Amino acid sequence: MLVAMVVFWGAWGLIVYTYALYPLLLAVLGRLRSAETEAAPPDATSELPRVAMVVAAFNEARILPRKLANTWSIDYPADRFQLFVGSDGSPDASAEVLNACEDPRLRAFCFAERRGKISVLNDLMAQVDADIVVMSDANTMFEPRSVRRLVAHFADPKVGCVSGELLLEQDGGVSGEGLYWRYEGFLKRQESRLGFLIGCNGGIFALRRGLYEPLPASTIVEDFVLSMRVLERGYQVKLEPEARATEPPCPTARAEMTRKVRIGAGNFQALGLTRNLLHPRYGLPCLGFWSHKVLRWMVPQLVLVGLVANLFLVRTPAYSAILAAQLLGLAVAAWASHKPEGQRPPRWTRPISYFYLMNYALLCGFFRYLFRTQRVTWDRAAR
Repeated sequence: MLVAMVVFWGAWGLIVYTYALYPLLLAVLGRLRSAETEAAPPDATSELPRVAMVVAAFNEARILPRKLANTWSIDYPADRFQLFVGSDGSPDASAEVLNACEDPRLRAFCFAERRGKISVLNDLMAQVDADIVVMSDANTMFEPRSVRRLVAHFADPKVGCVSGELLLEQDGGVSGEGLYWRYEGFLKRQESRLGFLIGCNGGIFALRRGLYEPLPASTIVEDFVLSMRVLERGYQVKLEPEARATEPPCPTARAEMTRKVRIGAGNFQALGLTRNLLHPRYGLPCLGFWSHKVLRWMVPQLVLVGLVANLFLVRTPAYSAILAAQLLGLAVAAWASHKPEGQRPPRWTRPISYFYLMNYALLCGFFRYLFRTQRVTWDRAAR
């Protein structure tokens, strides 16, 4: 009985810490910062650095004309800006769209073989000689001054990477998604104030060209690994919420679940690629990595451990009630995942179902990583 109680409260204690106590700790640490360090960066520097936007694309012929038009509308001097696009063996008309563009700022590379996003990025980055690299996706559309706002942070030599704010063009219809992203946004703002943002928005982030490290071809979540390696090298990683970009949501709940499972597999893979930051010698970045990511990724296993321990305690009324609550949450999530497409569940069920479905995706991702069944290539969802 005692062992079961220790296991139960240990598991749920870690869950409560990562979701509730860590945000409170961040808020306290953030308030200790001086007003000087919280000051916003200037909107421009005396001499704007040379910038290259880098995009890896697969089967994006339909969206590429819009991406090109959006990129040329960005408010940045044309003589200090280039766009590098790599088509990853796309069988559609992506190559024709790119080759038809006559803007001298575009450098297009149409690879015959499909190898995956990170292989394309590694090849593109070998051609880039700009000071700052802005990473983006084909379906991510920038607000005109976003690049200037990202670049402004690099006036501080301690800053190595800056993430923008990625917004959905419309409600994706995923239960609890909006609430979760507001919560994540709070965490990112607090971490940014302390200089150790844990993870960037893959569709809009910038880093110093000299800090880019070619990653293994099997890397799944390259945006996360790149930003964490910047922290490992002693530079700050920041969030610039005024550097905004939009992209369409996943068209279906099934597509969204597939995306989350893929990211889950990539998260566990990333542990091996960023394991140095788990050492306490890295200070606050280490604390953030453990608290915001590693423990969060282990929540599915912690829930299962807590559930099993709860079964040994079920004869006690209080633990019996807790078990019933957990089973009810699982039932709500199961119902939400099998509801007809387009039907919205009651508002009160959304955070519950989102919590369980998100962690179910993480668990599936864990097994995909464990058994090496997650592909590095991706399939473009219909938009």
